[in-house]
Amino acid sequence: MARNMRDLSFATFNLLNLQVPGGLTYSTNSPPFPDDAEGRAAYARKIAWTGAQIAKLDAEVIAFQELWSAAALTEAFAAAGLETDYDIVARDAPGIGQPQVALAVRKDRHGNAQLLPGADWVAEFPAGYVYDGVKETDGASEEITITINRFSRPVLKAEIQSEGTSPKPPPVTVFVAHLKSKGPARVSFAAPMPQILQTYPNIAKSALAHVRRIIEAGALRAMLDGVMMAEDEDQISPTVVLGDLNDDSLSVSTELISAQPTYRLVEKSTAGHSADKGLYSVERLQQYRSLRHVYYTHVYKDKRESLDHILVSEEFYDHSRKRRWSFRDMENYNDHLNRESFEDSEGASDHGLVRARFDWNPMPEEIDVA
Repeated sequence: MARNMRDLSFATFNLLNLQVPGGLTYSTNSPPFPDDAEGRAAYARKIAWTGAQIAKLDAEVIAFQELWSAAALTEAFAAAGLETDYDIVARDAPGIGQPQVALAVRKDRHGNAQLLPGADWVAEFPAGYVYDGVKETDGASEEITITINRFSRPVLKAEIQSEGTSPKPPPVTVFVAHLKSKGPARVSFAAPMPQILQTYPNIAKSALAHVRRIIEAGALRAMLDGVMMAEDEDQISPTVVLGDLNDDSLSVSTELISAQPTYRLVEKSTAGHSADKGLYSVERLQQYRSLRHVYYTHVYKDKRESLDHILVSEEFYDHSRKRRWSFRDMENYNDHLNRESFEDSEGASDHGLVRARFDWNPMPEEIDVA
């Protein structure tokens, strides 16, 4: 199929703690790559593997998570021979235990930027997104106050403009996210120790991780509402969420972010005709057209999970009246997860990589999908 210059492809890539030799991540005295011969050799393997994956993805837009050193990401692009092909938005981690997300956007055929000015990280929750003295009325009477007011890993927000003038495609807003993992929260046991940590420390740490992830998911949804709110029925707002959301596509947190749009499964149905706030999962889009499909991006205790996601607004959904791009395919690069010692021997990530491609294919005006 001939490529249109307006076609778009998106990918998400958890880097598994990409840091330069001697650089720290979660520990103050144990760098993942010690600055010695062995550590530098392991780092070289990781850069080579990461660069090879970037080249394999061959995507217009690539989101990254678990980045600690911007220089290391630039080095990976250089290893792929792509250091001048992309505009990279990345920054060093500001401290221990604070990995960052990043973004790379390929330049167009003439070497011009498709990344628009203004890309930046957002740490604080949107104004008004505050749980302060909330009272339930159905089966519970407690007053709920939650003091979490910022993302544990700031969200990166950017806009891209693919090339083309006649017609000129609309700009696309991209969010790169890395929500709190399902692993136990790291908490302080210093005195005075909260009662819950004295009696149920393990339960408390796991519960806190889930609380933070669902609160962060709601905050991201609030940010999306600010971008995707349609003032009239014909307004469009192409939007894509990329990243490690740390739960399955049907989980409460992921569905809170997606706003659960309807998918059209029957020809005569009007499902998907309009979904101003909805985000469609490329996992689901691929599954609906596959005879058999297995999607997983992480393996933990022999359990295969889909933690890494690409969610797209109705402008990328085949049956939407606001369609500008149609879904071509999704690929999940996860074979390395089934090989022993893939992290050490190959320098590989512990996550699969996901890429989705979309063809420029606006819904013809004469077609009424209703």
